[in-house]
Amino acid sequence: MYEDKGVWMIYFSMGYWVLALAVIVSFAGAACGLACIRQSAKSVTQKFRMVWLFVAAVSVGGVGVAMPVFVSMLGFDVRGTQLRYDNLSITLFSVLSAITVFLALLITGKTLVWWRLLVAAAVMAFGFGDVHQLLLGALRIQGTVDRSLVSTVAVYVIAFVLSALTLWFSLWVGSVPMVLVGAVLYAVMVTGMHYAGLTGLQVHVDPNAPAPHGNVLFTFFVPFFIIGTLSLAIPITAILVAPDRREARTPSRTPEPADVHSTSLQAASQHAATQPGARRPESVL
Repeated sequence: MYEDKGVWMIYFSMGYWVLALAVIVSFAGAACGLACIRQSAKSVTQKFRMVWLFVAAVSVGGVGVAMPVFVSMLGFDVRGTQLRYDNLSITLFSVLSAITVFLALLITGKTLVWWRLLVAAAVMAFGFGDVHQLLLGALRIQGTVDRSLVSTVAVYVIAFVLSALTLWFSLWVGSVPMVLVGAVLYAVMVTGMHYAGLTGLQVHVDPNAPAPHGNVLFTFFVPFFIIGTLSLAIPITAILVAPDRREARTPSRTPEPADVHSTSLQAASQHAATQPGARRPESVL
């Protein structure tokens, strides 16, 4: 809770369960996304690899970042004014992180090349930081909203570290326990990035200002919830039934009829030769 000249900014107006829900959502998105990246490395065609990377980007960027930031803002409130959010900014906010994660995964490639990893991390951090700034910029109150430079820089620094670690981790992670450990660290850093920026928010309420335009945040909750659920359900189902694996078993070879016949004749000849009193065929020469 923060007080500025009688104006109260409340970060957890709905209780601390909002924070827990944000962490869980981010964890689920990161775990699903890392699992999809694992599947992309096993794809035997470029087409399937692109599909896996796109689904991974939606999970890591959309569900892993945009959704928990959105959920966290449900608990944010400012006393003494109405809160509204700009429709266009919310729309851009919901797709930007997924797009930048997809580009970052393409730049990184399949093997570790440090300069490519750093460039990809910068692209990904740009998306994550802008997602946070877009949501805070979409906030409308009776008065003005300012953001401190220190908190803005902190958001992008944390976003870059988060992006670099995620991309590096995705190149070598190979077991389910490691995926889960990485998802936990990812969720913690995403939450820290969001609140690092949120604590730098400064509001100045003017009771004489007109009522803010836009929609309340709960207006976007239902479509966000539906899209987020589908973004997890579809890839999880695909992972469970994925046929596109390099280590898939090759079908066993069915013996040809000629091979079976030849083998039977050879076995019969060997059996006859071992019988007592059996005559060996005489040479015609």
